[in-house]
This record gives sequence, structure tokens and C-alpha cells, in this order.
Amino acid sequence: MASNKDTILYIDDDLLNLELFKEFFAEYYHVIILTSTKGAEEVLKNNKVKVIISDQCMPDETGIDFIKRINVEYPEIVKIIFTAYSSQEVALEAINDAAIFKFILKPWRKQEVKHIIESAVKQFDLEHEKNQLLLELQLKNIALEEANQKLVDNEKKFHVVFSNSNDSKYILNQQKRVIEVNPAFLDLIQYKKEDSLNFDDLNAYIKDRFPVLINKPVELSQNTKTSIYDFEISSASGEPKFIEINSNQISYNNSRYFLSIIRDISERRHFEKKIIDTIIQTQEEEQSRYARELHDGLGPLLSTLKMHLEWIANPDHSINKNKIIEHAIYTLDNAIRSTKEIANNLSPHILERFGIVDAVNSYIEHIKETSNIEFTLSSNLKERLAGNIEIVLYRTILECMNNSIKHSDAKKIIIKLNKESNNVKISYSDNGKGFDVEKEIAEGKGMGLFNIQSRIKHIGGTFQLTSKPNRGTDINININL
Repeated sequence: MASNKDTILYIDDDLLNLELFKEFFAEYYHVIILTSTKGAEEVLKNNKVKVIISDQCMPDETGIDFIKRINVEYPEIVKIIFTAYSSQEVALEAINDAAIFKFILKPWRKQEVKHIIESAVKQFDLEHEKNQLLLELQLKNIALEEANQKLVDNEKKFHVVFSNSNDSKYILNQQKRVIEVNPAFLDLIQYKKEDSLNFDDLNAYIKDRFPVLINKPVELSQNTKTSIYDFEISSASGEPKFIEINSNQISYNNSRYFLSIIRDISERRHFEKKIIDTIIQTQEEEQSRYARELHDGLGPLLSTLKMHLEWIANPDHSINKNKIIEHAIYTLDNAIRSTKEIANNLSPHILERFGIVDAVNSYIEHIKETSNIEFTLSSNLKERLAGNIEIVLYRTILECMNNSIKHSDAKKIIIKLNKESNNVKISYSDNGKGFDVEKEIAEGKGMGLFNIQSRIKHIGGTFQLTSKPNRGTDINININL
């Protein structure tokens, strides 16, 4: 029996993301998932897809390139891009060249994405209805009287679409005067109207508090490179709110107007700020740690060495100079060893000289001294991997071990690193307390997992994590060489 649910297509080369997405939204929609864009055309031919969601970074082609390619044949389908990186150039290309409805940063939130998909389905239905009406109008344009009546009917329906949109919309005439707004726009600018809207009062209010809404649409509409501008306003609570405006010229009855759509991008900006703050905090912590190591470890050794040299240089001292020299050499050896340890934390020399297996094993031997965890490391690697791959895998395995040590209360960690044909497979598991993966992602706490996944994807690999409370954690990584 055919489903009466609206159909959405989600494309992502990460199977974990696909499975989580389908589990989240299968209750509300008929969800079709694909691991690449290769089979997308066949799906679109055989299904009435209303919304396409595509990951931006995929091996065969980017999400934006894929959407550009299908836009000609499927212009009505609403397109959404997921991305792990915040780039203004990519965002502008997505909206200007690929007609993207939304540009969403990972890790995404379930409720936010659910709301966006609902808006996208409404957009599809309204756009589809509008296109159908325009087609009817063209077909019945033979009789002038009949065509005029259809035009009136179409205008009424346009106002319904305009008024019911979740996005804030308004129209300016050539004199930069607001002539039409929807309720969402009035809510955004915190304008309280009486029973009937007085446009004289409204225009005065906007010119006084938000002059950018009057001046910017004309400038954007005349700019061939971009029609988007973002700015900051104050909300009713006094908190800053970040707004994005998209403006284009429209023609009606041989006159020119400026149609502008405003979207609230505060959540995206706050998330970007959170990422930057996290990076800065991490850098500061690293710098502080190395400063402490230099001050507390290397500093006293160098001070002692200086004192030995001063004793040797002072002819009045009666202490045995050979004994002083012996102590100085011992102190210098400790200083060299301390310097190597600090340098090894910055760039592990064992990884550079001997490869990932020896580097991981060396790290395990180092942390065994302060940990009660039983480690098992096995590998069939007989040759070195590419430098960038070894570094990424080394950092990933170390981050997994540190997470297990800090958070899981694990007693055993098993690591397998094997090469099979042209693939390198890493299996990592611990018997710790585990966690709810879906809950972590939904609450935005999975930043560490997101960083690992992004790191693996950057070298063309796949990352799969399985964990449940009280059942430990299993991680599988596959790198195609």
C-alpha cells in the first residue's frame, strides 16, 4: 500500500548519519537515503520527492555541484545542504547559484531540522500550487476578460502564499517605500499594528529603527555578485539577533519592485562563535600546558646547570670540580630528555621514524604507568602509510583512548589496525559504561565525535560508532588507499 507521507531524499556518504536521520524522521516522512549522488536521478524519476537534503562534502561530487546539475530538470524540489564547515563563499554559492533553501551546519539538531523540513515541504506545496496556477493562467490567456479574472484570482492566492510564509517578507517600490509586508516581518521588527495597517506609520518606524531594510534591498538587487546581506538587530529582550536579507528585483505591470526575504540566522552565528571559542580555549590550554612544562620541568634543570657552571668558573670554590662537572653532565642529560618529551608531545618523533603501530604502542606504554586499563593492540601492517593518513589515524586513536580513560570507566581497550587489499581498517572498542549516541547528538554534546568524523572524512575515510549505556563503545574506521 502506497504511503501518503511526503517524500524526502537524504544523500550522505556517512552511513551513520543516514541511519540516524532516517530513524529521526521516518515517523513523519517517507525517507529515502543514498550514500552517493549516483542513484539520485533514478530515485527522482520514480518518486515524487519534495525535499532533497545533501551533504556538501562527498567523494564523487559536492552537494552544491549535484544540486546545480539537477536544478534544470527538478526546479520545484526544495534543496537543503548539510555541511561541517562554515564558509561564506560556499554559503553564497549555495544560495545564489544552486538556489538552496537552507544551509545547515553540522552537527544539526533534530527539532531545528524538523522545523526546516516542514517549512521546505510547505514551500514546495506553495511553489507547486503557484506554478500550476501560472500554467493555467497562460493556457487561458486567449480571452482577455477571462485572463484578467484569472490574474485577479492568482493575485489573491499570491497574497495567501506571501502572508502565510514562515520567512519574513516585504516589498519596496522604486521610491524605497514599503508597500507590502507579511505577519512574520512585523513580528521580526517588533511592530504592533492596530486592526488595519498604516503604511505611513510603518515606513516611519522602519526608517527610524531599521534603515538598512530600506536602503540595502536596492543595493543588493543591483549587485550581480550577491543578493544577500546579514546584519544585527536587538530582540525584544535586548539580546542581539542576527538577520540575513535576500533581495531581488521583480516586475509587475511594467513597474519595478524589490522583494526581500529575511531569515533569522542567530542560531547559526551562535554555533559558529561556540566553535571559535572552543578553538581559542583549546589553543590557550595547550600553550599553558607547554609553558608549565617548560617552567616546571626544563626551567629548574637549566637553573641548576647554570649554578654548576658558576661554581666551576669561581676559582675560590674548594669543591671538587670533577664532581661538579659530573653533576652538570647529569643535569644536562635530564634537560635534553625533558626537551625531547616536550617536543614529542608537539610532534611525536616515533610516528615520524617508525610509523603508526610503534607510535600507538609507545603511547600505550606511557599511559600504562598511570592507568589500570588493560590494552590490546594488534596489527598486520608491514609498510608505512602516507604521512597525512598516519597523523590523522594516530591523533584519532589517541583521542579515542583519552575519551575512554576520562569518561568511560573502561577496564579493557582493544585496538586492531589491519590492511586488507587497498583498505586500512581500524577497530576500536572498550568495555566502559557507553553512552546514548542519539541523545549526545541531539543535545549538541558530540563535538569530539564530530571532530573525529570530520578528520577521517578529510582523508577519504568512513567512521562508524556504536555505543549504548552500560554496553561499551565500538568504533570502526575504513580508509580507502
